[in-house]
Amino acid sequence: MKKCFLICMVCTLFLTGCWDEKQFKNVKLVLSLGFDQGEDGEIIQTVSIPTVRRASEGPGSESLQIVSTSANTPLHARDKIDRMISETYDPSKVKVVLLGEDLAKKDVYPILDDMYRNPRSNLNAYLAVVEEGTAKDVISMNHSGATRISNYIGGLLEAAVSSTHATGENLQLLCAELLEPGIDFSVPLLKIEDGGSLLTFNGMGLFHEKAYTGEKIGAEQTTMYMLLQGVKGRVARLTEKIDDNGKDEILDYVTVSIAENDRKMKVENQDGEIAATIHLDLRVKIAEYPSDHLYVKGRIEEISKKLSERLTEESVDIIAQLQEANSDVFGIGRRVKAYHPEVWKELDWSETYPEISITPKVEVEVIQHGIIN
Repeated sequence: MKKCFLICMVCTLFLTGCWDEKQFKNVKLVLSLGFDQGEDGEIIQTVSIPTVRRASEGPGSESLQIVSTSANTPLHARDKIDRMISETYDPSKVKVVLLGEDLAKKDVYPILDDMYRNPRSNLNAYLAVVEEGTAKDVISMNHSGATRISNYIGGLLEAAVSSTHATGENLQLLCAELLEPGIDFSVPLLKIEDGGSLLTFNGMGLFHEKAYTGEKIGAEQTTMYMLLQGVKGRVARLTEKIDDNGKDEILDYVTVSIAENDRKMKVENQDGEIAATIHLDLRVKIAEYPSDHLYVKGRIEEISKKLSERLTEESVDIIAQLQEANSDVFGIGRRVKAYHPEVWKELDWSETYPEISITPKVEVEVIQHGIIN
């Protein structure tokens, strides 16, 4: 008995304690966080804080507190907000970080610096830019549906990732692209519509180095843009015009669902001239084809060929937009730096990238056309 007691006592020495616990009742959890450009160089920080009130019977009620203040730095703003709320400001559960368009066009790293340095920050949070508006407008909007604005925005962004419209990169993944030369990134653009009650995904905003360029890949092209990066969500569909028969316009279109995608990129140094080639192979299923008559011999092969041509043309257009914005989202510069370091040292990549040759080639194979011909 004594031996058993001694063993139990020794084991307790190896148990972890709760010296660093922080109870929810003593903090105010910030779930959505927004930054805008203020006057005289200041920034405006806006946060949403849910408060749940217990009920004697049944579920409790929840209210949402929106707090906004201007300050010199994000941490300064946090300290000011801390003096406006009960309990303590806690950023450990932030789901989304929003940047107003004007602020995003400047160096965004100083805005995010506190989040990267604070070990309690949630680096799984999404980053997005508010187009033609402010982050404060979004966080304060009178939306219908979800109680919390953070759930609304987070759900919208997760849906964009699932449907292959956005990369789904969080703050942690974006950190390397913010700090490393030779690669840029893009983040979702959000826009308030319908009189301020509706929030929509409006494309991917293109960044060069640490600032938003003001250019974007529109929402209609983001699926192809993702596939060119080798990114595919749970669902990926493309609707393309492949005919011009002069009848009902609906008969000119086909919608395909991407079953498999294989993307390869090759970067070459040709006597100091950098050239890149992107090969994208797609195996697709026809999800919608109003023109019908897929049983006609050679029709499937014809659709595959037309889709290959059309998607290659669209890829050329997307790449032109990237080079015009000077946004190297494919990380071509990173490969040049890794495999051709002597060439990299001689280059000013910001001047070189918009002029290099980037050639896309898309090959489409239709593998299924539904349960009817």
